[in-house]
Parts: sequence; C-alpha cells; structure tokens
Amino acid sequence: MLAIDTYFWLKSVHVLAAVMWVGGNVLLTLLALMTLAERDPKRLVQFARQAAFLGGAYFTPLSLLVVGFGFWMVENGYAGWTYDMTWVQIGIAGWGASFVIGAGYLGPRAARISKLLESRQPEDPEVQDLVRRVLRVARIDAVILLFVVFDMTAKPWL
Repeated sequence: MLAIDTYFWLKSVHVLAAVMWVGGNVLLTLLALMTLAERDPKRLVQFARQAAFLGGAYFTPLSLLVVGFGFWMVENGYAGWTYDMTWVQIGIAGWGASFVIGAGYLGPRAARISKLLESRQPEDPEVQDLVRRVLRVARIDAVILLFVVFDMTAKPWL
C-alpha cells in the first residue's frame, strides 16, 4: 500500500493535469506557428480543425481537473493555503481568463470555421483570416497559462 496522504494525491492530480493542459497548449501553439510558416491553406485549416477538437475533448477536461483539484486543496486547508493568498488569486484569475478565452472566443470561432468550410474552400480569404485570428488569440492564452505556472510554482507574492 502506498503511504501517500490525501493532500499529495490531490496535488499530484492537480500538477499532472496542469502539465498536460499547459504543455499541450504550448506545443499546439508551436505547431500553429510552424503550420502558419508552411503557407499551405489546406494544412492550416486541417490544423485548425484538429485544434478545435482538442479544445473540447482534451483541454477542457484537463482545465476543469486543474481548477477542481486546486479548489479541493484550498478548501481543505492543505499546506495552510487560503483564497487570500495572492498567488492563489492569480492562479484562479489566470484559469478564469483562459476559460473565458476558450469558451467565449476559441470554441465559437472554431465552430464558425467549420461552418464556413461547409460552403467555402480552405483557401478562402475569410476562412484564412479567421483561422489566423484564432491562432493569435490561442498564443495569448498560452502566455497566460505560462504566467500562471510561474505564479503557482515560484509563488513570488507569498
């Protein structure tokens, strides 16, 4: 039997989900930059479709695990953490910003790209412009998440 108390189980799930979520986001951002550099409209649209799928099927559940297990640890007072701590507030705000960006902008725009592709070719200027805007906002999201990781690990405002 493993001798790990509840706090370490919660922290492990929280950190593993964060690694997968943020690491995946950064990798997807780098792949987006590489795909843009190819200047292949069909490949760009294919990438956008794949990223949209991952947004709902991969990133959303991971982000919910991160915030859920984070709240669980704070609610139970593990390690003396409270919601009054600046680094906890920044983490929650960063998660919230990423959630709003994903659910309020990236998800709906990905759906719009799919809808446009029912009647237009990948080379269509409107399709290409929308894909580029979505990828630009996704880069902003990646920066926010990296800042949150710095905040949560370094705790410079502790």
